[in-house]
Amino acid sequence: MIIQLSKTTGYFKGINKLKILVFEFISGGGFAGQPLPPSLAAEGGLMLQALLAELTALPGLELLIPLDERCQNLPLPAAAERVLITSRQDVLRLLPEMIRQADAVWPIAPETDGILARIAEMTSRQQKILLLSWPEAVRLCTDKLATYRHLAAQGIPVVETGLFSRLNDSDFPQVIKPRDGVGCQGGLILENAQDYAQALAAVEQPAPYIRQPYLTGQAASLSCLCKQGQAWLLSYNLQHITVVDRRFHLTGCQVNAAPRHPAVYQRLVSEVAAAIPGLWGYIGIDLIETTADGPLVLEINPRLTTSYVGLGPAMGINVAAAVLALLAGEPNLPAHSGQSVEIQIH
Repeated sequence: MIIQLSKTTGYFKGINKLKILVFEFISGGGFAGQPLPPSLAAEGGLMLQALLAELTALPGLELLIPLDERCQNLPLPAAAERVLITSRQDVLRLLPEMIRQADAVWPIAPETDGILARIAEMTSRQQKILLLSWPEAVRLCTDKLATYRHLAAQGIPVVETGLFSRLNDSDFPQVIKPRDGVGCQGGLILENAQDYAQALAAVEQPAPYIRQPYLTGQAASLSCLCKQGQAWLLSYNLQHITVVDRRFHLTGCQVNAAPRHPAVYQRLVSEVAAAIPGLWGYIGIDLIETTADGPLVLEINPRLTTSYVGLGPAMGINVAAAVLALLAGEPNLPAHSGQSVEIQIH
């Protein structure tokens, strides 16, 4: 296995027979025997298609792709090897054998229930290349409360976070969400004591939920690359989020929007990478832009995010190639800012 880098750009240039297991959890059988969640399926499908397009543009790669039998209409590369997952199968039980057949693993999976960390650990145990953050970093980012405490201790601006427990009248409005949730899933706005009482009655075990103040401001994210405490900012993105019945819904994002203070965001991703040196590869950092305190970190996504889908068209780069370049060195990313691209989620 030989990794080559272009001397002029620093991008991944070619590789000698690297077989990559590309596992997108939703379309790859993670919900076999269960209904496919529409919003997660839409986001997962977009990310999978974008990643496959970038990987197939590179020489020397073979692809192994698990696929839920209900998702056979997805346009996959003709040369890719498919593993169909039926409704009676548990893809996580099949995964170790697929990992054994591959040289590297690129998971796109939710942090919920420790799924992403479990895949990372499976890969590490077999000593295969993990195109993802270290398992310990994934575990930390999975736990939103632990992430808050860790970042706050490093002096990084972060949204105040605590366990969902007793609230005072002065605490409203608040947002509660699963402690290991992903994106907007499970988030609920509590506007008053009545909302709190209803939420408490509906949640059997409050401990797995966290609470955060409901802050007004622009929802945004940062797309970056990380490696051993270093970080390279790729883009600043605006998130389009609507609220229906006190619940959040991501409808799309503007990738590579023009930030007001780009140096602030580069400093922020550098501080996060230094605080969590196990972050590796593509990382998404969700923010809320507040008037009083500036950008505050909401959560860290140690995996591909929806914004990744628009990065290639926006910046004219192959992000997957830049990630693979991290295996042997540092990416030499273009200095030009590119254009803004809108991503819609249906």
